[in-house]
Amino acid sequence: MWILLWLGLVLLIAAFWLAPEYAERRVYPHVLVEADTLSEVADVGDEVVFRCRMTNPSRLPCPRVVLSMQLPEELAAALGSEERNVRVETYLLPRQTADIRITVYAVRRGVARWNQAELQFTDMFGLRKSDRTVYTQAQVIVRPSRRVSDGASPLMNELIGELRTQRFYQEDPSLFTGVRPYSRGDSMRAVSWFATARTGELMVKQFGYTTESRVLLLLSGQMHEAFWKIPQRDVIDELCEQAMQLTDRMIGERTSVGLLTNLTDGLGGDRYLSPEPGLVQRERIANRLGSLSLHPALSLADLLRSAARIIRPGETLVLLTAFQDEEAEKALAELKRMHPSVYAYPNAHREEVARTR
Repeated sequence: MWILLWLGLVLLIAAFWLAPEYAERRVYPHVLVEADTLSEVADVGDEVVFRCRMTNPSRLPCPRVVLSMQLPEELAAALGSEERNVRVETYLLPRQTADIRITVYAVRRGVARWNQAELQFTDMFGLRKSDRTVYTQAQVIVRPSRRVSDGASPLMNELIGELRTQRFYQEDPSLFTGVRPYSRGDSMRAVSWFATARTGELMVKQFGYTTESRVLLLLSGQMHEAFWKIPQRDVIDELCEQAMQLTDRMIGERTSVGLLTNLTDGLGGDRYLSPEPGLVQRERIANRLGSLSLHPALSLADLLRSAARIIRPGETLVLLTAFQDEEAEKALAELKRMHPSVYAYPNAHREEVARTR
């Protein structure tokens, strides 16, 4: 009898010791982790949801699994916080797949990539721990902020005023485009009596423009005389925000907007988007501004020369830059001589960059 008790005790101790050893060799290495995002793009301040699928293909459970991930600098665990470490604790039954959703926040422009995470396994007795690195392929494009600062509003209004002047200068009041419901302040001369009789509601005529307002944004990321040097990220982000805010405003004015930059695209996109109208173009430019890297492929002078080759008659050029050297000044003067509608949008960092280059 005592022999059986001692044998049972030995077997129990052996099970306590060998079970974690077996799980560490045959269970934990086979746990699979897949990750993606619910949305491919996000704006600064938006929630970003990562979806993680953890699969235990073995016949033994994982009593405690801790998933730890270090967020890229474009994301944070909470708004207004710099905490970038996220931990999620769960368990996996045999042959179970757990669907875990992690909510973080977009805080900075750029391509946020989540490439790896750490898994920590603990046995049911809490005696043995095992760590493992898993590699994921999840990313989200964080687009620039659309909020216009108080200091930028007068500058933007000045530019929009110039565009309106150019557009309305050649307006043809006889170009009929449709009708719309009457609103307070409309002239009674514009009332369409045929449409009013047909719909039973007071309708007024709408008139369009004979000319299309087109704007090409020139975004330069050069901040050193050697253009290939990586510039300051904060300045690049601010330039992208200005380009985004101008795009929003001009699309609202029914203006065709395009983009030409000397920054390479982190996702391999083209550096030139031809001017187009509409909300689809606004989202296209927003996505491109979010995926731009910090690496210029051309100097500012070469960017201006490229703009001179592709610009069309009637287009307005808006230059966004925090840097200007002698060569760029000559290229800009030549561009203005050939095409007078060139507007250099002021930037608060231009003097600061000039001191540090």
